[in-house]
Amino acid sequence: MNNKRQILLITVGAFLTIFIIVIILVSNFSVNETPDYNAINPKFVTPTPLPKEIDDYKPKPSPTPEPTPTPEIPSFGGLFIAELSNKLGVLPANITVKSYKDVTFPDTSLGCPEPGRMYAQVLTPGWEIIFENNSRTYIYHSNLDGSNYIDCTSLEDIEANNIINEFDLFRSIKINIKRLKDGEYILINELRDAELDIFIETLNIPIKVVGNIECKFLYKVIFDFEGDSLDLNCICEDGRNYGEIEYLDNQDNGDTFLIIKGYELPDNFMNLVGKYSSSLEFPGLPKLD
Repeated sequence: MNNKRQILLITVGAFLTIFIIVIILVSNFSVNETPDYNAINPKFVTPTPLPKEIDDYKPKPSPTPEPTPTPEIPSFGGLFIAELSNKLGVLPANITVKSYKDVTFPDTSLGCPEPGRMYAQVLTPGWEIIFENNSRTYIYHSNLDGSNYIDCTSLEDIEANNIINEFDLFRSIKINIKRLKDGEYILINELRDAELDIFIETLNIPIKVVGNIECKFLYKVIFDFEGDSLDLNCICEDGRNYGEIEYLDNQDNGDTFLIIKGYELPDNFMNLVGKYSSSLEFPGLPKLD
């Protein structure tokens, strides 16, 4: 009996021991744990903050540009003031220098071409000096040393015409060049076609209009058109390159006036007329048999 009782106690004790162990294990596994979402889904990974960037770049200081030196006014500017004061009839002290600068002109006209003149097409360094008197400006252009200069403002008052356009000289069918000899104008050349065009081109620039002067003309150039003609009397006996064109001006009221216009003829025209005269005999030159 005692043995049975002892076995029963041992069995109950073992059962209790196992029961206690099971309860402990179950309690450990039933604890609520927060799931690791970062491990399950990488999108939920909390980004590791990056260290703040420090902008330690320091730009190099830009060099201070050196100012372009202003050229000094040329010494011959005083000569221009003296000339201008004489033209204006004022004291040199009343003329001030408004501005000046060194310039490279496109040709030898120094940027102020005179009517009727041809210029070499070469770059020409020089000066532009602007003077002022009584609120009006006067512009002078010169080469570098002032040996060649021009009062550009004075050219603004010069009247100039292109007589080729004014009288439509390209419609000429023939040009007769006559030379004064023994009181008469004798024919020394007749121009047609290409030779005619070359001759007319010497006048195809603005030509200075001048007042009529007393002149004994050595040449008469006759432009013949269809049913009409135009005379250009030119080159004075003293060598002046002066010319006159006479034409009739028909007024709206029916009156007709004789107009005589004077021109300062270009050098190229003068040279070509001289070329056509080279075949003439010189006075007193003995004839060859």
